[in-house]
Amino acid sequence: MVHAQKIPKEPKTLTFIFASEMPDITDPESGRYAELKHVVDQQRAKNPYSFFIFGGGSIGPSALANLDRGSHIIDLLNGLEPDVMGVAKREYSFFEDELSLRAYEAAFPIVSSNTIDKRINSVPDGLVDYALITKGEVTVGVLSIIHSRLVYEYLLKHIDVQSPIDVVRSKSKKLRALGADYVVLHHFYSFDFIPNILQEGIIDLAYESNTLFSINDDASKKAINNAIATTKPGEAIVVTVTLGNKNEVKQVKRITLKDHVADVSTQHHLSSYQLRLDRLLNIRIGFWDGNYTTSVQSLRTGENAFGNYVADTMRNFANADIALVNGGSIRGDRTYQTHSSITRRTIATELPYRSTLSVLAITGEDLEEALENSFAGIDERQGSFLHVSGMRVTFDSTAPAGQRVRKVTINQLPLQKDKVYRLATTDYLADGGDEFFSLTRATVLKEKRVQESILISDLVLREIQLRGKLQSRLDGRMLDVSKGRQND
Repeated sequence: MVHAQKIPKEPKTLTFIFASEMPDITDPESGRYAELKHVVDQQRAKNPYSFFIFGGGSIGPSALANLDRGSHIIDLLNGLEPDVMGVAKREYSFFEDELSLRAYEAAFPIVSSNTIDKRINSVPDGLVDYALITKGEVTVGVLSIIHSRLVYEYLLKHIDVQSPIDVVRSKSKKLRALGADYVVLHHFYSFDFIPNILQEGIIDLAYESNTLFSINDDASKKAINNAIATTKPGEAIVVTVTLGNKNEVKQVKRITLKDHVADVSTQHHLSSYQLRLDRLLNIRIGFWDGNYTTSVQSLRTGENAFGNYVADTMRNFANADIALVNGGSIRGDRTYQTHSSITRRTIATELPYRSTLSVLAITGEDLEEALENSFAGIDERQGSFLHVSGMRVTFDSTAPAGQRVRKVTINQLPLQKDKVYRLATTDYLADGGDEFFSLTRATVLKEKRVQESILISDLVLREIQLRGKLQSRLDGRMLDVSKGRQND
């Protein structure tokens, strides 16, 4: 059933500007706030019925966010004046209460439609569950939904996620009753029900802000279904809609921000933050002894030399039998050439989360379950993919999830399910993050050396300083039998 709508007397042309996933202001592709400001101002000058919807994914992680918990992102966005911002995964990089603080700093509404803070039995403090934006004779309603997996991926202790489809149906009906002529849904996860609710007229336009999985459909195909998706970092999307009985999408224009003119005032604002970062982080600590990559593809599908280095550093410091670190904790997505410099900025960029070292006593059975969980998300390049130290793992990425581990050896001996091993890992994984529930069954070893909240990033930085270089290699510790040895 198509929901009745209030249609203005004269047909109106609406312009929507979408952008998202801009956490690192120093990134040459995605950190283009000054260029985005110019694009938004251009569209607003052309059409008074222009709506700028920012799709989030930007509070963290980054080197600067590690210092201010993403406050600088809100400061920059305030200058761009979005009409509304939707919540994506990265908004919870520093947990619920920090997001609430960022919401109070924002001069625009931040929408999270299907989350409940269990402490207050309401939408998290400072956020709203929907937004209504009126310009002239036109009112646009905006919803934003997340997936329930966010809770365990980010270890959110106080958040409940309501059924996204039920929430969209009920809140869209409410928005129509409040006078919305057009309803936009922002989402980060690719929900299967999106095409159906578009067809039913529950919503008028869907915007997916996840750039991790590039969508190759051309703009015209996306426009037919009123489903718009960001396809790459540093992209803005301008959508033109004729408001009428069919609310037809007339045009979808994809803009590569780095190719556009930068707004001077915003660029000065960015430069002030970059200078602050330069003073703190441009200190050389060593060099890369070889060519390295921290690409998402490499870190989340197979063995990676930098992942090996991080895991080895953790194991050696803790004097552990083995170590585990998830690929999602390494965020640089960059390539480094041999003999190029490593600075404090490099490490802050690659390891932006404030993860600390934990040492556990774990059974072989629980360890094997953790490895199965690691490989279960390989098809979707999930951040749960583990990098290991002190062990060799053979797996088959084409086997059914939960049956992918083929062989595990520790100290050249087969893994014994009833044996207890000393494991070095992160506090995030030890607490069950990324669904590593088997690690929560392990015994936490309370040792003085690791009780002082030692940051993984500090361990790696110190090790590079001591050696004067970062030296690691692929040694076959992770072998996918369906592909042979993974190569960087």
